[in-house]
Amino acid sequence: MSDVLKVALLAMNAPGYQSLALGYLRAYAQADDRLRGRVGFQTLDLTTDIDPWWAAYRVLELQPDVLGVSVTCWSARAVYDLCRVVKAARPSVRIVLGGPEVGPIAHDVLEAHSDVDAVVRGEGEATFAEYLRAVATNRDVWRVEGVTARRADGAIVSAPDRALIADLDSIPSPYLTGVMTPVDGAGYIETYRGCPHRCGYCFEGKGYGRIRSFSDARIEAEIRMLVETHDVTSFSFIDPVFNLTDERLAFLSATLAPHARQGIRLHTVEVDIERIDDAAAALLADAGVASVETGPQSVGATALAQCRRRFDPERFSAGVAALRRRGISVECDLIIGLPGDTVDDFFDGMRFCFGLDPGKVQTSTLHVLPGTDLWQRSEELGLIYDAEPPHEIIATATIGYADLRRAEVRATWLQREYESRI
Repeated sequence: MSDVLKVALLAMNAPGYQSLALGYLRAYAQADDRLRGRVGFQTLDLTTDIDPWWAAYRVLELQPDVLGVSVTCWSARAVYDLCRVVKAARPSVRIVLGGPEVGPIAHDVLEAHSDVDAVVRGEGEATFAEYLRAVATNRDVWRVEGVTARRADGAIVSAPDRALIADLDSIPSPYLTGVMTPVDGAGYIETYRGCPHRCGYCFEGKGYGRIRSFSDARIEAEIRMLVETHDVTSFSFIDPVFNLTDERLAFLSATLAPHARQGIRLHTVEVDIERIDDAAAALLADAGVASVETGPQSVGATALAQCRRRFDPERFSAGVAALRRRGISVECDLIIGLPGDTVDDFFDGMRFCFGLDPGKVQTSTLHVLPGTDLWQRSEELGLIYDAEPPHEIIATATIGYADLRRAEVRATWLQREYESRI
């Protein structure tokens, strides 16, 4: 290993997307005085349609001492293939994984994949920076809070969890520091972490006891810089609920409105639609929102209760109508295979959504994700799912395998019929 620790950061994204997570990791570590001059970074934002062996070639070209990889359920299989090839070709490299797919099952990941050296659990910025300091100073990495790793004797050890970063502004902005630049005119904005909801199928709110926000000044600076310096034409907000509070919606609308008047748009921001009235719809329109994404995920009473989701059909319908009056398209999402739902429940949901004429109805099959409530309660709820990522549902206590697959096909046909209407 050279005097300067060479670190490669890799994500395999859906085509057309960048990894904001890698930008945060790199910006945070580069700002650490204890790493300055000791660590050099390269970032590879690749896509899931690239052959893992070719991705491994791209990594090995960089000759890294440490490879950090962000892993989701969609990229995990390709990532594991890549790690195996990279480790075989360069045994000295330390491979560190992080992200929602691996963090909740860190010990299992290391047991199953001998080529992976460590897993960062939970929020990664401070943990990964300390991991790099440990490597650079030849300290035991398995003692780093938030890390699961192998000791010298091969035993897998999990250090205590790391506390969440209290002040999100202490994480340098990937854009303001120049670590990231927008691709194809799209900028990513995160205004807070955590989620006010605790939906059983989602990992978003797990491990976050409260909402933590970036400051208004930080958000304004990122938006202004992206518009003035990089000529972005659209923003993607990764917040789980864009209209988190009335005050926050008003702030974001006022911040974005001048840019919206110049033609900059927001697509498929996620909203709590039951909180939207004409006034909220007007604020979203002023912000340049062209389309939103929302539930109901299910209209079945049993599934809603099992997943801890609320659903008021009258308020939901009113929210869709308010947005449509402002010319904002609504994508209504439904999940096939939620516990307690029957096939009839699922298609009742489709009929409800089509009756609103929202603009788009999107269906997906349940994925029982590690760390979620449904994953923890899968046996109790009668959920049979693929243990390998992306953990798709195989059968439930109320819908068998064949009926699930037939429902998927029928749902796809109905979606296409709706989208092709004149």
